[in-house]
Order: sequence, then structure tokens, then C-alpha cells
Amino acid sequence: MLNIGLDEKTGNRRTQKPGVVLALCTCLSVCAFAARRPDILGGLLAADLAVALVLCGPGFPYWKAAKVFVAQSTLIVVLYLFRFGTDQGVVPGLTTSGRLFLAYLPGLIAMESVSETALVRSLSRLISDRAAFVLSAVLKFGPAMVKEMRSIYETQIYRGARIAPKDLIRPWNWPDLVDCLAIPWVVRAMALSHDLSQAAAARNFESAKKRTCWPEN
Repeated sequence: MLNIGLDEKTGNRRTQKPGVVLALCTCLSVCAFAARRPDILGGLLAADLAVALVLCGPGFPYWKAAKVFVAQSTLIVVLYLFRFGTDQGVVPGLTTSGRLFLAYLPGLIAMESVSETALVRSLSRLISDRAAFVLSAVLKFGPAMVKEMRSIYETQIYRGARIAPKDLIRPWNWPDLVDCLAIPWVVRAMALSHDLSQAAAARNFESAKKRTCWPEN
């Protein structure tokens, strides 16, 4: 039913039924928000992993997803411990983190299994062409901007910026976080947005009656 094939450029699996994948992943995300019990969250995790295995196979970034969950859970549990103490902080914190992660995971699966062209075409059937273009660009270039932030962070650390975790314990180092990481990242994001708008203008996006996608298949 999903008609899964291989991407000629990357070798990763790509489904030819993006509408079915998007609907399935949306349902899984909604179920994650509605779930309250740990056993139900465990069942949703098993379902997500099964879908990822079928749609993406070994090419899915399982390890990266696990690191996101660990980092997120650490932060949320620490905040819960400060607010509620050890008795009521750990399990509720992990439950909240699990719900957020399981709401995020289906979107990652969809992005890994649906090509950019198929994504835009599917979204265009539901929303306006402009909104579909913007949403697909955000979903696809979001991970690229995360990598860009990591690159800026590592470069600034090598330059001596006081933005390592051990440095940020001291509040007087927080201005370095803004000057050396936040501002360069915002500038890079604005440059990427400009490049995207120029590419859309070059393809006559505003005036063309019939929208086209590249590559065509």
C-alpha cells in the first residue's frame, strides 16, 4: 500500500504514498499528546519504531533520536525535581518527556521517508501553495539549522568563547551565549531564508499559475 522504493541519490527508502504516511504520523503524534499512562506510551513507542523500520529501514537516525530523548528528559526531570521534589518529580517528568518525544518522533519519520517534492505536493492539496512551501521548507531545513548551530557552537568554543556548559554555570558568561552563538545563528538563518526566497522567485513562484516542484519525481 505504501509503495516503498529507494532514493537514487541517498539510497534511503522513500515512500510513494506521502499522504498515507503523513496521515499515519499525524495520528501517532496526536495519540502521544492524548496518552497519559507509561504502558500506553510504551505501546506508542513500539508502533513508532515499527513504522520507522518499515518506512526507513536501517537508514533512520535512531541514535540521533535517542540522544534527543536523553537530553530532553534530563532537562525536564531536573525542572520537575526543582518544582515537585524527588517523590513526584522523576516519573511525571519522564512521562511528560516521553509524550513530547513521541509527538516529535512521527514527524521525524515522515521527514525521513517522504521526499521534498512529494511533501510539497501532498501539503498543497490541503493548504495554499504558499503555506505548503513555507511549511515544507521549515520541516526540511530545521535539521539543517540545528547542524548549523552545532557548527557555530564548536567554532566559537575553539575561539575561546565561554559558552561551554561548565562556563554557563556562571551568569556573567551568559552574554557570550548571545554574542557568540545566538546572533551568528540568527544571521545564518536569515541568509538561508533569503536564499530560499531567491530560489522561489527564480522559479516564478508568485506569478506562475501552475506550481512545479524540483525534482519532478
